[in-house]
Amino acid sequence: MIYFDHNATTPVLPEVMDVMKQAMEEFWGNPSSTHSKGRQAYAQLEKARERLAAILGASSKEIFFTSGGTEADNLAILGTMEQFPAGEVLVSAIEHPAVYEAAHGLISKGYSVKDIPVDGHGVLKTDELESMVTDKVKLVSVMLANNETGTIQPIAEIGEIANKKGITFHSDAVQAFGKVPVNVRDLKVDLLSVSSHKIYGPKGCGALFVRQGTKACPRTFGGSQERGIRTGTENLPSILGFVRAAELANSRIGEESRRLTDLTNLLFSQISGRIENVLPNGHVDKRIPGTLNLCFPGAETESVLASLDQEGICASGGSACASGSISASRTLLAMGRRKVDAVCSIRFSLGLGSTADQVTEIVEVLEKVVSRIRTVNG
Repeated sequence: MIYFDHNATTPVLPEVMDVMKQAMEEFWGNPSSTHSKGRQAYAQLEKARERLAAILGASSKEIFFTSGGTEADNLAILGTMEQFPAGEVLVSAIEHPAVYEAAHGLISKGYSVKDIPVDGHGVLKTDELESMVTDKVKLVSVMLANNETGTIQPIAEIGEIANKKGITFHSDAVQAFGKVPVNVRDLKVDLLSVSSHKIYGPKGCGALFVRQGTKACPRTFGGSQERGIRTGTENLPSILGFVRAAELANSRIGEESRRLTDLTNLLFSQISGRIENVLPNGHVDKRIPGTLNLCFPGAETESVLASLDQEGICASGGSACASGSISASRTLLAMGRRKVDAVCSIRFSLGLGSTADQVTEIVEVLEKVVSRIRTVNG
């Protein structure tokens, strides 16, 4: 099997499994318990919080562990707007459903929600954002890197715009974290979401950075865990695994980024050299390492993916959260792609196990698959 779908999820590293196993064997106490076993678990939890904060350039008091990126995004969006009886939310038109659907769900509660447009490369139009900012805007949310195209957004510039107007600014960094440096001070964000399973950690764990002075109302109610913002007994084994995965990812960003960039460029070069009429989706330079989204007009996504899967090749049509959907990608349509082309797009996302030999093998198979489907379609 060749796995080129690392933006959907990643395998858990052995080093991470070892940490989780130790936690389940030794640190199984409830961190909220006052006895020795509880205090032992609590100490591990707070050390993990400090370690993750150090990676993000934050204070440990600004880190709140969640069940993943989706919960972190929802907590940021809904938890921010909960404190306002009315107001407006601005989100980029290419946001992940965890942000986009959470924001647009606020319309039924009387809030106004507007999409910030992007250009043909999927980069947010900051001049349009500035023109959209009014006294009614309470929250702006723009992802650091798009999960489908990998395009990186000018987050620090957007943060400057929001900060000058006193608007809370959230960024979903789930797809960028561990692939490019993520420092909350440099990015000028008030809220930032990260996830574990995108960086070779366990599923079901993530975190939300909440800048001191920024208010986020809880979405769940119970005990006083995570200082009341996210209640429920903390999943310590997954948290420790997540933080270990984050440390490993952060330590290899430079070298691994260069390797994945070279492999992605090789993949694009070989595909464009052997298959006619291939259209790149997203920015060719401003993107996270390892992500390549291509349109093959005349060869529908579902047909291509099914044929690749039969050959033992795993790729994607875009967001794994929209799997099974035959509709065109909202992200690609927002970038100006015609619907007939958007439904013929494939995302290849490379990772630690990806090699040049795999690239060559994929291109050989893909050339035959696209040619056959286009012939059938006339």
